[in-house]
Amino acid sequence: MIKCIRCGKENDDKNEVCSNCGYSFKEQKVEEAYRKLLKEDPVVPDEEKSGLIDSPILTFIFGILSMILPIFVFSFLAWYNYKKPSKVKLEPFRNVGNIFAYIGAAISIFLLVYIAWGLFAPK
Repeated sequence: MIKCIRCGKENDDKNEVCSNCGYSFKEQKVEEAYRKLLKEDPVVPDEEKSGLIDSPILTFIFGILSMILPIFVFSFLAWYNYKKPSKVKLEPFRNVGNIFAYIGAAISIFLLVYIAWGLFAPK
């Protein structure tokens, strides 16, 4: 027996469409396969839920700050928020913030090497 996802009626296995609403079981199989491919929203425990600003936005903000003010702390904060579960789907913000954090960390390392070279280089 096949259960129609549109109306919920049980139908015979050899039916191609629902006898109640006419929904195609071929379309139903495609839709069920598509739903399996979609990511489900993550289950976030109450103690990890944030207020108005969620982790993808914080990742983006700290990523930009790590590029503007090349301090390792901003990069680490961006990476920390990148790993946290989120209750909103803002993956582009999260991914761009992570990339900015890596660029900011590279700039920080470059500045540290440049300053150290200036201090310890033979004159």
